[in-house]
Amino acid sequence: MLERTSGSHIISLLKGEQFPGIGPVTAQRVWDTLGESLYDALDKADYACLEAVVGSSNALTLISGWKYYSCPELLRWLQDANIDVRTGKKLLRVYGGDALEKLREDPYRLLALGMSWQEADKLADTEFNVSADDPRRLAAAIEAELYRAFDAGHTFLEASELIKAVHPRISPFGGEAALLMAEQNGVVLRYGNRVYAPGPLLMEKAVCSALATRIKASTPLFAASEVDTLIDAFEASQNTGVSTTRFELNAAQKQAVHTAASCSAFCLIGGAGVGKTTTLNAINFLLEEKTIPVYLQAPTGKAAKRMAQATRRQAMTIAGFLRNIAPKGIPEEATLVVDECSMLDIQQAYQLLSSVPNSVRLILIGDSAQLPPVGPGLTLHELAWVDTMPHVELTETRRFAGAIAQAAGEIRRGIWPTLTEDLSADICFIQCPSEELAERVVELFLKDPLNSQILCSTKNSGAAPTNLVNKLCQAATNSAAPQLLVYSDERSRWEATGFRLGDRVICTTNLWDLDLQNGSIGHIVELSPPEESEQDTYGWIRWDDGELRPISEAVLDALELASAITVHKSQGSEVPIAIVPIYRSRNLDRTILYTAITRARMKVILVGDLSAARKAVEAEAHASKRNVTLGELLQRELSHHV
Repeated sequence: MLERTSGSHIISLLKGEQFPGIGPVTAQRVWDTLGESLYDALDKADYACLEAVVGSSNALTLISGWKYYSCPELLRWLQDANIDVRTGKKLLRVYGGDALEKLREDPYRLLALGMSWQEADKLADTEFNVSADDPRRLAAAIEAELYRAFDAGHTFLEASELIKAVHPRISPFGGEAALLMAEQNGVVLRYGNRVYAPGPLLMEKAVCSALATRIKASTPLFAASEVDTLIDAFEASQNTGVSTTRFELNAAQKQAVHTAASCSAFCLIGGAGVGKTTTLNAINFLLEEKTIPVYLQAPTGKAAKRMAQATRRQAMTIAGFLRNIAPKGIPEEATLVVDECSMLDIQQAYQLLSSVPNSVRLILIGDSAQLPPVGPGLTLHELAWVDTMPHVELTETRRFAGAIAQAAGEIRRGIWPTLTEDLSADICFIQCPSEELAERVVELFLKDPLNSQILCSTKNSGAAPTNLVNKLCQAATNSAAPQLLVYSDERSRWEATGFRLGDRVICTTNLWDLDLQNGSIGHIVELSPPEESEQDTYGWIRWDDGELRPISEAVLDALELASAITVHKSQGSEVPIAIVPIYRSRNLDRTILYTAITRARMKVILVGDLSAARKAVEAEAHASKRNVTLGELLQRELSHHV
């Protein structure tokens, strides 16, 4: 069925989503123990055989999960054709037992499952005898380029650009002919010189429709005088302490509360420290007076946890809402509040708005000057410029002032600030050659490692990516510390994982059962001695929520060193001191620098290439270069609605 020479395919399969709790160590152990007979044990649901190797609970998981893949013909073909397990699982999930027949009809369906053009085209030739001039191939070349563009953030391409990009793949056949074939086959939709894959356009139109419906049907929750009374009551509730300074919302914050009360969809926009959370608390106060159910959400677990702490109310990730709340149905009069919406891509926006009734009110909060979403499309960045989209922008800095706020504000506007080289200043810029940058960053980190966080623009490439900087930090701070070990059944010995006692680590996936989110940071505070280690517990981590949790196989799979993290991973969080290495990279722009700087509460140290930093800030932000349609669609939809 699957590859049996090394077991790599089945090991990868067994640690997948159909086998919850089976990590790579357990998967490797069951293969090392049973080898070829593992297939028979799974096919025959031999509980006793599996239980002897992995225990009762894991044996049941293996038997249950294996039933999902009971397509012998397809599995044999996947192996013979050298199809990776990930793509094979997608085929099974989408087409089930009909997967092979669907591929015979059109092997380029694999493009929609994430396979590259090169792989799909080779497979079509070798396995299905598709000729070079086959209409399916020509149309698929267009489709593949649109998928590539979607992965890069675009929801459409200009026809001329698309034809030029496709030509090398299908030469000597013309790109124009391929585009015409794709249109005739319904693979693409063309409007003037814009060419869309159907999916991205459908999502943008659906999000536009959901927003426009709410805006057009907006009904006030309170009279304006009632809102003023409730604002007074909220301010009074904030003035119960011993402070002699009276708390009061500013004019823009009050306007935002009024807008939330009168509009069924609205955006609250503003930079760091301008009082977005305080305004949200005032809006929550208003909604609670009306006993309206409110669902607070954010794109990431880290941002959701911070939202909950700041509002003292329950908050969840969008994924958690879609998985646990929306399927059960929510009240027609509910309100969704989504924070950190700069991270909200078009797919998430589509899924969210498609999951709730059109009567549900919507409040989107964020900073349109921050990084665009990692995923495709734009949401907040587009809505921010649509003048018919109800929104309020807060501009008065309230959380912090001084040099950091001033520099952040200038960078937000595309202006390079004047920065000192004095390390004692709140924000400074230390110039450094690229070949010395990583080591210099570590030197600065070592001045106050407990309070410092290094924020890099890349993970693997460039002068100071997180992978390199983390290794240097570990060598400088923890090289003599005991190592975290796991047992290798294959080699019959304990082996190092790359982590050591005292290391700062980050969780890179959401582990819901453990209440750990993608972006949670902690420190390894205890290691289990190999001779005393309980199964699946290799040590303990104190996480940033104060909780002590064991290092299981599932946790170990999700860990990375975290003295340095990417700026993307830092979104939705705050750190005392931010150290930001600046080096030339494809994704360096003003949003990277602005987002990094606004993570710091006390101090910012920029270090590296000054000319690269200045050029990045003064150039257009990368988000503005994405080909997207949401804002244009909404502007057009609302142009006749006053």
